[in-house]
Amino acid sequence: MSWQALQISVAANEVARTEALLQLAGAVAISLAGEGEAALFEPPPGETPLWSSVRVTALFPPAAALGPTADALRAALGLGGAITVRALGEPDWRGAAQQRPATRRFGGRLVVAAADAELAEPAPVVVRLNPGLGFGTGAHPTTALCLEWLDAELLPDTRVVDYGCGSGILAIAALRLGASYAWAVDREPQALTATRANAALNGVGDRLWSGAPEALPGVQADVVVANILAGTLHALRDVLARCVGPGGRLVLSGLLAAQGSALRRHYGHRFGPFTEKRAGGWSLLCAPRRAAPAAPGRCGG
Repeated sequence: MSWQALQISVAANEVARTEALLQLAGAVAISLAGEGEAALFEPPPGETPLWSSVRVTALFPPAAALGPTADALRAALGLGGAITVRALGEPDWRGAAQQRPATRRFGGRLVVAAADAELAEPAPVVVRLNPGLGFGTGAHPTTALCLEWLDAELLPDTRVVDYGCGSGILAIAALRLGASYAWAVDREPQALTATRANAALNGVGDRLWSGAPEALPGVQADVVVANILAGTLHALRDVLARCVGPGGRLVLSGLLAAQGSALRRHYGHRFGPFTEKRAGGWSLLCAPRRAAPAAPGRCGG
């Protein structure tokens, strides 16, 4: 089956809402362009392109059912049509998903840069990235929130699970910041390929396991970070809870700020109290594991 691209043209003031809806529907990469302009992947947080009308293109996996997604977008945005869906061959989707990471600083120590970027000034911790899947370079607010949390909160010799790893940026950043070992989990083979390549680039491949959820061994980690979407976080509650060892912490991101209260309640019998950080309408929740023992079973799904 071919990967799929959904394209929609919206007014500039509807871009943020459109992106949020597409992410909730499972888009793995989103590009923005004005009419006749080249696509711009992952605009810097808080920056809005100066176009009156914006062409938004979202990349979806082959199995995604985009008919309901298109209907939901029409209803939410008041559109009568103007949504197209097309199949992509492998060269097309690889080109659509790849992007060159910009050099960005997160917190006091961490800098993320392209593999061959020259840094204007030295940084204590640098993570280098090859081009990879969208929402995996640190430009999106949810990824930035997670990187800032890792820079500020991660303790030395911590064992970390990155559930829904994408490019592997969070697992690799954790290892570069002093974690002793990391497990990077994703259902998409292309994400795991990007993760392994980025881990090798950063010299941490020997301290990183990567694989599909069903292959994940029994893990009791000190930190479990899941930068996914609110609906998936709801569904993964028991799986993620089993991954967090006694005294460990759970970090949830990928959710809109308005979705935080529901997730707090959903996870509250096993984790709390929660702290929250927000950026650009998105939220990160963090909480320690409560003293009650974990549910029986294995971490992996």
